[in-house]
Amino acid sequence: MATLTNTSVHPLVLIGLTIQPGEVVEDFDNKYAEELKGDLFVKAGWLKIEFKAKAK
Repeated sequence: MATLTNTSVHPLVLIGLTIQPGEVVEDFDNKYAEELKGDLFVKAGWLKIEFKAKAK
């Protein structure tokens, strides 16, 4: 599962999800997080996406 962090000072509105400034969303779906990697929020540095390493 992925973790999303809003690093901007403004709310980020994604499809079906609003992330407030400084808010961290844990256990986010990896497939959707992969799709977000190309999003303008990520490119602007406003949305940070981290993927947890898979447990062995």
